[in-house]
Amino acid sequence: MDDVTEVRRGAVKPAESNSPWAVHLLSLAAGSAIAVGVIYLPQTLLAAMAADYHVTNSAAGILPTAVQVGYALGIFLLVPLADRIAPRRQVTTQSVLLAAALLLTAAMPGVVAAAAGFAIVGLVANIAQIIISTSAKLAPPGAAGSTVATIVGSLAVGIFGGRILAGLLVGTVGWRWVLVVFAALVLCVLPALRGALAPAQASPGPTAYGRLLQSTLNAVRRSRTTAESVILQFFVFAAFNALWAAMVLHLTGSRHGWSSSHAGLFGVVGLAASLTSPIVFRTLKGLSELKIAGIFLLVFFLAMSSIVFDADDIPLFAVSAFLATSANQFIQTAAQRRVLEANGEHPAAANAAFMVGVFAGGAAGSFTGVAVFTAGGMKSVGVLGALLIACGSVVWRLAVQRERQENGASGPLGHTP
Repeated sequence: MDDVTEVRRGAVKPAESNSPWAVHLLSLAAGSAIAVGVIYLPQTLLAAMAADYHVTNSAAGILPTAVQVGYALGIFLLVPLADRIAPRRQVTTQSVLLAAALLLTAAMPGVVAAAAGFAIVGLVANIAQIIISTSAKLAPPGAAGSTVATIVGSLAVGIFGGRILAGLLVGTVGWRWVLVVFAALVLCVLPALRGALAPAQASPGPTAYGRLLQSTLNAVRRSRTTAESVILQFFVFAAFNALWAAMVLHLTGSRHGWSSSHAGLFGVVGLAASLTSPIVFRTLKGLSELKIAGIFLLVFFLAMSSIVFDADDIPLFAVSAFLATSANQFIQTAAQRRVLEANGEHPAAANAAFMVGVFAGGAAGSFTGVAVFTAGGMKSVGVLGALLIACGSVVWRLAVQRERQENGASGPLGHTP
């Protein structure tokens, strides 16, 4: 759908000719990066928070789990409102609430109260999902694809750049002030975000909120491709979060004795993987999404299996983490493309359902990763991750068999007729 059609429908007003699109795009990318970076703060700050609250690392594992659960619920409950509310208004409201939730969480006296605070943080932090769904409509003619790609790429910068920044700050100012800093960043970028989102309008005509939520649930019920992709990425993202949730505990533990700042800098490994993956993905454009997912499920399985042997050899461990992070991004991109292709008439609802499944898996992985690490160390996390990927591989295999039956044994894998 082109931009002219969207303007005629009232979804977006044309951007003013004197508005520099590059500046607006930078604002949208920065706002998305900061918002998504916030939900990974508990993983980076886990050791510091456990020490401050005088609880075990396993007990503190509720903190990264709570924010991921909140984020999944927020995608389901709040992102569909972008079809009823002007994006600038919704992003403004959620940004203010996000900053307030971060400040409130920073003041919490106990781990349970902090978990409740992080759940609220996650609930309102899904600003990037609203920006992604709006950005293509705001882009100049012919720039929609590159605009979405830029903003999606900024999410990796937020995820791992936020880890690096938080790691550098926590040793100096403490974890509570790290949350204050990120609350300030959310508010600082808000004026620029409001300016970039100003042309976007709510969709014309009333749409019942219950119907919007129902459309998200229907996306899974009416499409086996969507259901397969949701379940597959649930397991994949669970393995990814199990690895990264345990990472700081592994590096700062007695065996390696890294400082929180140095452990945060390990995020450079993830950042490098996330930035190089899109470049490599373009070389695979001749392959179907299912073939790409299958290749990188194997890569992910081997990476997690190798952690069983190289967890204490930091250079080799970094290579395993790099491969696992890259594989997660390849599989998620392939699975998400399958969802969007299978739901051409309802892409927003289907994408929301997919992302709910992703972060439900993230919540499960964060909790089990910390618990397994506490019980058996990083080598046990490697075993857990390999088992999760094996489960995802079963889902992938069933999807392959179904599509071969539908298309015929000689049909192209991963494409529906």
